[in-house]
Amino acid sequence: MYTHPNTISSDLVRDLDEQLTRLGAVAHVSVDRAELVLVAIRTDFAAPIPLEHLPIGSFVEAELIAARLNVLQGVDDRERIAILQRMARTGGH
Repeated sequence: MYTHPNTISSDLVRDLDEQLTRLGAVAHVSVDRAELVLVAIRTDFAAPIPLEHLPIGSFVEAELIAARLNVLQGVDDRERIAILQRMARTGGH
């Protein structure tokens, strides 16, 4: 099911933004046992840290949420990808 970005709960975004801010990290979408999970990533993390949230309906919805969160963190997609690449080189997944 596709969720229009205007229907993404502001409470969800606020809660996830608070988690990311505490961790000093940015959001990324991961798949864990066929379930979509938003995770926190940072270059010095050994592995992504799952964020606490209710189930997400689709990959598109998860990506829209992650993009919205990363804008709040001041990070664009190019920077997110660079973080992932650095994590991969240092052994983080």
